[in-house]
Amino acid sequence: MHLILILLAGIVSGASVQNRDTVAREAYLAGDSATALENWSTLLAEDGVSAARLSAMGNAEWRLGRRGRAMVCWERALSLDTSDPVARAGILHATSLGGVERPRPTWQEQYAATLNPDTWTALTLLSFWVLVLTWAWPRLRGRKLTDTHHKLLLTAFTLLVLSIPGAWGTWTSRERAIVRLTEENLKLTPTALGEYLAPLGEGDVVRTQRRLNGHVRVELSGGQIGWVREEAVEAVWGVTPPRSLDAPAQP
Repeated sequence: MHLILILLAGIVSGASVQNRDTVAREAYLAGDSATALENWSTLLAEDGVSAARLSAMGNAEWRLGRRGRAMVCWERALSLDTSDPVARAGILHATSLGGVERPRPTWQEQYAATLNPDTWTALTLLSFWVLVLTWAWPRLRGRKLTDTHHKLLLTAFTLLVLSIPGAWGTWTSRERAIVRLTEENLKLTPTALGEYLAPLGEGDVVRTQRRLNGHVRVELSGGQIGWVREEAVEAVWGVTPPRSLDAPAQP
């Protein structure tokens, strides 16, 4: 009886998720992006994050004029599924027609985009430990390496060499961040009265460096370097919806 109740609860939950997703899609197609976004956000909280839901939320955010939130959703969708077509199309539209600046990926980031970050991490760790253990274990037992050991060593070493650039590209991707505020400027120094160097647009992608005095040093797509307030940018890295920028209520 207990098992039957669990199965029924699972069926009801699955139907509820499917129904909410249908409502969200229909609302989006009808032009009601706010309702669509509300339902997708609830789905993320109740049923977990997926690339498809984040990319769909990005489309809804873009329609609502929230470029920064849209870019965060699309970029994070790609971190879960590097081939997600909706997220790729959204970013392409934003950069080509929407006036959003986005630095070109480095060669290692392009290489890393062929697989998701978890896969690169797993491949790097697996190949490294197979290499170490295959070499060390026979020696600890006082035995010589066999032909099988040599083949395994060669395979693990090759896999390690191929996975290191992917892991490296995954790591450098953590430096990318999205400008979230509509009126923000690049400054010469990390101070409130720092000299303005250039305006930034909401949704622009920058590369972050070190942090100091509530500011973060960033590099723009054109190579210009300066400082912005930490709250003005949000890291691309993550699997959650964009953070809320609403000011806390005053006591």
